[in-house]
Amino acid sequence: MRTISLYFIAALLVAAQAQMTAKEYVEICNKEHGVTNTELKQFIDSKMDPAKATNPIKCHMKCVIEKLGFYKNNMLDEALAAKFFKEHNKDQQANVETIKQTIQKCNQMKGADPCDTAYQIVTCFVKSELPMFAV
Repeated sequence: MRTISLYFIAALLVAAQAQMTAKEYVEICNKEHGVTNTELKQFIDSKMDPAKATNPIKCHMKCVIEKLGFYKNNMLDEALAAKFFKEHNKDQQANVETIKQTIQKCNQMKGADPCDTAYQIVTCFVKSELPMFAV
């Protein structure tokens, strides 16, 4: 799995129409779920090791993607995600159909609760290693 920056979660699904910055969403979600920047960085530096995915970290991930508008009713909004990936694709040769298939596959992930489901979806994208995830 590739090295992931501190703001991976937000960078993954940054909405073009968002009025707040990704960093602001991360900070808001940190406060809402009692996660410090240090804890978040340690988790991300561990390459999102499932053993280190505490419930506050999982709920933090859910919070960020909800605030970005891509996660509603415990599901990823496939149309918004596809639009984002098409607009922000770092590899212009990436197959649009592969992107859509990855979105659909990851959206099928289910966890033990809503926070775990969001975590499963985000980690599915990380594991897919599509070119747009090279952050």
